[in-house]
Amino acid sequence: MRVKTILPVIAVSSSCVAAAPTTTNNSPSPCGLITSGMVEFYGNEDALLAYEFAPSLAQACLASSTINTTLAVIYIIELKKYIQFQSTLAYLKDPPSDYAYPPVDIMGGLDDIAQTAADGGYESQFAFDQALEELIVSAHEGHLGLSQCTSGIIHYQRGEEGLELVSVSEDGVKLPEVWMLEDLQSGQDSPATITHIDGVEVNDVLQELALNSLSDPDASYNSLFWSYGKAPSAGSFKGDFTLVSAYHPLEDYTTISFSNGSSFRYENIAKIYPGSWYRSIVDGETFTEAFCLNREPSSTDSDSDTTAATSTAEATGTTAPTLLGYPYYPVAKDPSNQVAGYFLNKTGYDDTGVLFIPSFLNSTAPALNSTDTFIKTVENFLAAAKEGNKSKLIIDMSGNGGGNKILPNDVMQRLFPSIEPLGQSRLRINLGSYIVGATLEAVPDSELAISSSDDEDIADLKTRVTYSPWNYRSALSTDLKNFTGWTHGERPYFSPVEDKGDNFTAIGRLPLNNTLYDEWIDSFVPYGYDGQPELPQPFAIQNVVLLTDGYCASACSILAEFLTRQAGVKTIVVGGRPLDAPMQAIGGTKGSQVETFQSLTSSLSILHLKLPNISKYIPEALVPWLEILLPGTSGLPLGDPENLKNYSLNFRDNIADGDTAEIPLQFIFEPADCRIFYTPQTVFDPLSLWEHVHDVAWKGAQCAWGGMNTEVSDGSSP
Repeated sequence: MRVKTILPVIAVSSSCVAAAPTTTNNSPSPCGLITSGMVEFYGNEDALLAYEFAPSLAQACLASSTINTTLAVIYIIELKKYIQFQSTLAYLKDPPSDYAYPPVDIMGGLDDIAQTAADGGYESQFAFDQALEELIVSAHEGHLGLSQCTSGIIHYQRGEEGLELVSVSEDGVKLPEVWMLEDLQSGQDSPATITHIDGVEVNDVLQELALNSLSDPDASYNSLFWSYGKAPSAGSFKGDFTLVSAYHPLEDYTTISFSNGSSFRYENIAKIYPGSWYRSIVDGETFTEAFCLNREPSSTDSDSDTTAATSTAEATGTTAPTLLGYPYYPVAKDPSNQVAGYFLNKTGYDDTGVLFIPSFLNSTAPALNSTDTFIKTVENFLAAAKEGNKSKLIIDMSGNGGGNKILPNDVMQRLFPSIEPLGQSRLRINLGSYIVGATLEAVPDSELAISSSDDEDIADLKTRVTYSPWNYRSALSTDLKNFTGWTHGERPYFSPVEDKGDNFTAIGRLPLNNTLYDEWIDSFVPYGYDGQPELPQPFAIQNVVLLTDGYCASACSILAEFLTRQAGVKTIVVGGRPLDAPMQAIGGTKGSQVETFQSLTSSLSILHLKLPNISKYIPEALVPWLEILLPGTSGLPLGDPENLKNYSLNFRDNIADGDTAEIPLQFIFEPADCRIFYTPQTVFDPLSLWEHVHDVAWKGAQCAWGGMNTEVSDGSSP
């Protein structure tokens, strides 16, 4: 153990930092100190480096940001027009009794924040944004997120090089303790465990910090730690203890106390990346003007002559032969880092393949058709597994935050061709979306039929209207029948269904058996549809196991539900709080569709189409209401107007087959069959973890909680 050194490059002296909160008319403001420090720094340093300084100076600058209370209130009025489409509002307000978190009234909370703003209760724009962040995070819904104008500018990190922690058990069964990453990596015989952070018991601190947007407390706890599972999709191993949210105050130092009686103090840093600050910022007022009031900065106003650099310098390129942190030679690997396949070659394990799916989203190679490369990688891996006589499969979806919502259907049907995935969902309907649905019901089928005379643009617009989420034609009933209308006919899409005082559509399924829909929505037809030949099932169900670290969300949750509920695949989850208790394998959002504010606005814009002419079917008396009820016409008055793509909500509830109560899966606790903890070997080496999982699944190794009870097959399909 060694003490971390003081930051070598701080352009603002400690005396200036200390003086910042008590500025006078003759002394620079905190924001001005940051600007002058950056100008000096980039005059002498590589402009691709982030500018680093003390967190206290950053927080003093943010606290000085001025607030326009009128715009703040209008911002919330417009924000509510979007958030009314969040599908789980009623359940968040009145969750089941066994739900892990307290109730939260999102819409009521927004009203309270607006009232506080109107009363002058927020001293800064940052304080207003922080109140919004606390409200939204309290939903523990990964699809629900804002991008306030004071966020994403200044970043915080514990420790100059990153203060990394790991949670490790002696044998994977005993309760884990918390260690410094570097101490465990150093090979010391008996490295000391961490007992306190800033004088508070370590697990009290960590469980408080773990109150983030994940839906499961154990998955949230895991997110704090260093993990190779994060690297393929996030481009970094760092946990949330190291990379601290802008809305969580960070002291200038963190003190760590150890079981051997020693304590060390580590310096924390704030950082700003090139291209994300303006030289015109001299105080809190100009900070707000630059980032919150939609002003157009001049071309010479940037902090340097460089373009913005990425904050994830460790991000992997498309030519990397393997995934960051993973074994060097995969059997198959997607160049977009979404999926890779491996074989275990150690004696006693060489009958096993690993399909590692860290993401369903291409974040590293935008030029590639990531859907095609994903599918081809899975196809190639399964073919290689068959050729190599592999009889067992570990599906590892650790760190998978979701992505393309159709790909899980493709993977499921390649693994279990005889089982059709039952993706069932519903929409929350508000007055505005009711008008949209009623309008689209009034549009004749003939108006939407694509004819040979339609050019590509017109054909695309007609398809877009046909498959609008509020068009009854866009969904199928649970038994794959067409709905007969929005509110009319034998089988209306919106009857409505009332649940906890909210209105919902009927439970529906995506029309994946419709080639036009498949190709329009995701430019591919998933395996198992459109007459594709059915291949033999590659692995017996009892020879397949699903592994996660709890961070499995969105599209990952869709595939996990298919595998566990329909195929009966067993699950193993690793990590979590130091408790002898069950843990969910799916610890992220279980909502079946995220919708950005930008895409929601685009979806609603079909009401204004003239060809096909949708606008003429809007009931005339309701036209004036649309601007009042629906988002998009006025925009958000704070922040970059182009930033709507970074706001999001959960658009569809995922409903389990056969659940007559229709409780969103987000609010159902689904324990993994087996829980294990990381060991000193498995926390650093995915191969060791996969071998441990193999032992638990098929050799009777012990779980920390639960058990597998899996009968080993000879590899033939059932």
